[in-house]
Amino acid sequence: MRINLVGDSRTQKRWRKSGKGRGRRGSRTFESAISIPQPVRRGSGAKKRVKDTAGKASKKADRSQATRTRTARTRAERRQRAQRAAAASSAGILQRIQWRSVGWRLLALVVLAALIGVMVYISSDFSFFVYQDSTRIEGVRFMQADEIFAASGVNEQNIFWIDPAEIAGRIVALDGVKAARVRCDLPTLVTIEVEEREPVVMWRATSQEQDLWLDDAGVVLPYHGDVNSPDMVFVVDYGERHLKVGDRIEPEGIVRSVLQLAAALPGEQVYYYQPDRGLSFTHRVSGGQWPVYVGTSDDLPRKIQVVQALTEYLVANNIGPRYVDVRWAEHPVYGKPEGVTLVGGD
Repeated sequence: MRINLVGDSRTQKRWRKSGKGRGRRGSRTFESAISIPQPVRRGSGAKKRVKDTAGKASKKADRSQATRTRTARTRAERRQRAQRAAAASSAGILQRIQWRSVGWRLLALVVLAALIGVMVYISSDFSFFVYQDSTRIEGVRFMQADEIFAASGVNEQNIFWIDPAEIAGRIVALDGVKAARVRCDLPTLVTIEVEEREPVVMWRATSQEQDLWLDDAGVVLPYHGDVNSPDMVFVVDYGERHLKVGDRIEPEGIVRSVLQLAAALPGEQVYYYQPDRGLSFTHRVSGGQWPVYVGTSDDLPRKIQVVQALTEYLVANNIGPRYVDVRWAEHPVYGKPEGVTLVGGD
């Protein structure tokens, strides 16, 4: 098939009249003969479409912004309402607390006034004051009850102001008192229980020509007179010491040693003390008696065993020694009887 690129005469004439073909002779090309789709140029329609799209996007952004603004405003309003509600609730709570605080303060003032009235009453009413007839003293055997009462210091004192521990301390400070307990009962009863130091040894100080009572710890007691006890132990002290009430006998433990000897050797109730020889006593047995030198309290149980064994031996052999010396428990000796010669000496 043949394609006419020049065209017919009519077409050429129109081309020339329009001037489009001037200077372009023989320039007809394939494109002029065949219509080829050309790219669409963006003209006013494209701009309009762009404007429409931009407008829609702007409206959409405006709507989103408005939505966000409304949401933020709603949240802010909710927050403000919550804050106002919380403030109102706090104000109500504070108001209630204030009223309660006022009520508690009034109640506290009433209670305080009542307490002050009670304190004034019990402090001034004589029915709460202690006197000697409302004080009971128990456990006294050797001391005077009046002395205990005077030392306690409870006379004419309000029972609510008495400190039992303080009163007991005053009483224990007395010579001859070992312990004390104080109890207070309404309205005015005060009970004082006294534990006295028990006199166990009558100590005769020859330098003072005086008899003194001692307890088991060797403390000189203020008691006077006789103690009706068949087991009372007596000690004659030949030392030069001068003792007074409250002193403690030296050497320490000597009174307990005397009591231990008296318990192991029934019937022996009189003992002697010399600073150079220590303790001694006169041992009385069937058929005779002789002095026994014990010395110090060291190794006393062994010394007692030796005394008992020697006594059995001497009595069994009908020997009356002039003395028995167990001051050295491992080397006891006894003196030969007068007029008798023993082989090997003493």
